[in-house]
Amino acid sequence: MTDIIGIAYCSKPVGFSFKTVDEILTVSQRNNLQAALTGALVYDNNNYLQWLEGEPLEVRAVVERIFQDDRHTDIKLLTVNKLKGRWFPDWNMTAAVTQDETLRGLKLVPHLSLANFDPQDWSEADIVSFMNALSDYLTRRPAPKSELMPDNGSQRPRRVDPLSHLDRRLRNIAPDTLS
Repeated sequence: MTDIIGIAYCSKPVGFSFKTVDEILTVSQRNNLQAALTGALVYDNNNYLQWLEGEPLEVRAVVERIFQDDRHTDIKLLTVNKLKGRWFPDWNMTAAVTQDETLRGLKLVPHLSLANFDPQDWSEADIVSFMNALSDYLTRRPAPKSELMPDNGSQRPRRVDPLSHLDRRLRNIAPDTLS
């Protein structure tokens, strides 16, 4: 069986517009279908939070492209998880706007507020809990639980290159993938 990983990152949009988000979603859905990736994008005018899942090399290739996209800045890799199954199996990329009253009305994670959506400050456990709850809500079925990826790195500076961080975490779960 092929390893499936899930990653989450957040970033700040540059010149946010719904038209830009629609363009991103259209291209993402097409590309993710070809790469067998699934996931979710949660956003508002000030923040993007994206979850991607699939085979490690496919996820890494897409993340590298995403991290070079100049439509966002302040990119922060939040978590890398080995999954027992996909959390968003039916979506090449689904989207949720934090201003949506239905979504805001949900208490996906009791101590996290979508009214003040700022995933830059969320812990890894918060991200996993939020995405797990969003998956449960969207799929109407229990999401498989993940295993947090060990991060065997020593203390590191606060601003880490997100792609290097992803590579280090991928080497922990799929050492033969990134030779």
